[in-house]
Amino acid sequence: MAKFYSIPEKEREELILKYMPLVKSIALRIKRQLPPSVDLQDLIGYGIVGLINAIDRMDKTKNPESYIKIRIRGAIYDYLRSLDFGSRRVREKEKKIKKALEELSKELGREPTDEEISQRLGENVESFYHDLHSISFSYILSLEDIFKQDEGRSYEEIVNSDAPSIEESVISKEMEEKVRKAVEKLDEKEKMVLQLIFYEELPLKEVAQILGCSISRVSQIKARALERMKKYIREE
Repeated sequence: MAKFYSIPEKEREELILKYMPLVKSIALRIKRQLPPSVDLQDLIGYGIVGLINAIDRMDKTKNPESYIKIRIRGAIYDYLRSLDFGSRRVREKEKKIKKALEELSKELGREPTDEEISQRLGENVESFYHDLHSISFSYILSLEDIFKQDEGRSYEEIVNSDAPSIEESVISKEMEEKVRKAVEKLDEKEKMVLQLIFYEELPLKEVAQILGCSISRVSQIKARALERMKKYIREE
């Protein structure tokens, strides 16, 4: 059972200032996975709300920094859910992009460029990239919802090399094992894409350059990998 305790005002203010850089760090990491239209300052603002709520509900039974990280990230993700990344429009756009990619691949005898796909869809490249980021992030939110049910860390925290130790972690050992097994079942390209995005923290554009393919292909691989992981975790 949680044991919340009251913090003196001066100590409370000091803790808020101490963890402000952490809010920015988490917001920046999440921002890398989002469309350009999502403002970083909005993410930081909601992260600060999460920080304050965490400090006001400090639990003596949990590691303070791990608890604060989860509350900051949770507040930002709650805000992003309100932007409806998993909407029907996003799913319909995903189907159209997939269809255009497959059709052009057959017609051209090679993988189409992002410019060729966006042209087929009748939109500019910037708008196309915005849709790719929205689609990609919708799968992260979908995985987050599974972990949230278990009151654990986010997917990014689990696969990231800087994740806390088991002793510091709030996530159950069972969920940790499920994620490990899910990652093992992915093919090598899917593993590489997730490693470059989450471990190396590279943007989609740089991952595409490393793999020698289009950004749309990287986004498709990432979405497929996250969807497969979600399926594996639910079936475990």
